[in-house]
Amino acid sequence: MTILKVTVEDEQADLLRKLLQEVSYVKNIEEDLQTNDNPISTSESSNEKIKKILDKAKGKGLFKDIKDPVEWQRELRKEWDCDFSNVLKTI
Repeated sequence: MTILKVTVEDEQADLLRKLLQEVSYVKNIEEDLQTNDNPISTSESSNEKIKKILDKAKGKGLFKDIKDPVEWQRELRKEWDCDFSNVLKTI
């Protein structure tokens, strides 16, 4: 048997618990609430976390090699394009 530990935001814990209860091979769900004495993560909003990441990236020239951003994005999106018609025929 394998035990997995998952850390989720308090607001999402109920939803995850309900989802896991519906999975037939999940044998037990235990909850360990973190106290303020030893928090796993800060209560920063997603926007604050993204802002910190972007601030750290400033001045590092992360995208300096991209000559045409529109074409670059188009190439990335090609990975998402897929003809699922053959897959659907087998289902």
